[in-house]
Amino acid sequence: MRIAFDLDGTLIESAYALPLKSKWPQLVRKFCGIESLREGTLELMQYFQQQGEEVWIYTTSYRNTFYIRILFLLHGIVISGIINQTVHNRILRKNAVWPLCSKYPPAFGIDLLIDDQEGVKIESERYGFKMIWIKPEEKDWTQVIIDEYQKIKRQHV
Repeated sequence: MRIAFDLDGTLIESAYALPLKSKWPQLVRKFCGIESLREGTLELMQYFQQQGEEVWIYTTSYRNTFYIRILFLLHGIVISGIINQTVHNRILRKNAVWPLCSKYPPAFGIDLLIDDQEGVKIESERYGFKMIWIKPEEKDWTQVIIDEYQKIKRQHV
């Protein structure tokens, strides 16, 4: 299964303060521009990779895909694929899906999207793709995702 995570508000702090964790000292992060990840991100992604799943990033950010790949490598996470806003626009325009929705995982072979935006949840219902909606304030967010993933996985069998 190909599982994609949103960045801002899901894995990286944005408008809502998230509990963050980084193995890099603050001075190094600030000087090198290394963003901290939400606490539990490394363990969650390792869990999915141990399950044999591909871990992707799907963001509406214009961050460079190379930067995103390096950011996760610096945190010890190998990402299988990255869709940023530039890639999203190029592929969906080419396939005449754009601008119907902000994210459309089926266009990239993504089976499950994990995102914090309620609007994306509405789009998932409207366009029929699987999504786990995780609120930024959710304290036990990794367990919520694992529980929902396991329900979805059982439905696929």
